[in-house]
Amino acid sequence: MKKILIIDDDKVFTKILGSVLVAEHFSVVEALNGNDGLSVFEKGKPDLVVLDMKMPGLDGIGFLKQLREKNGNRTPVPVIIVSNLATIEKVSEGIGLGIKGYISKSEETTESIVEDIKRILAEEERQKNKINPSV
Repeated sequence: MKKILIIDDDKVFTKILGSVLVAEHFSVVEALNGNDGLSVFEKGKPDLVVLDMKMPGLDGIGFLKQLREKNGNRTPVPVIIVSNLATIEKVSEGIGLGIKGYISKSEETTESIVEDIKRILAEEERQKNKINPSV
């Protein structure tokens, strides 16, 4: 079962997305900000991170920078930004830090977000199998 870490201070969005993911047979862990997200990440590496950009404390970009710093300047798992408040500059910075995509909360359904998560995880699996065909 793939584990998804949702880092978002919007508790309603997190619960709704988490419920849809669980119904699709994912394991879900949650954090309300980047600091909590780093702690949850370190306790049990997820397979993908859903990340909000604007949160109290450590924001999305801060989370990405610290995650990369702790992992040899690379993003160890796919990260997608799901936010309403990301500027083009922040999204561009996120791309430079290794995010796999940006989704606007107001323009997508939770079901379409889950489909994007499935697609990204499948792409990651294909890449891993190309690198190590015996996996």
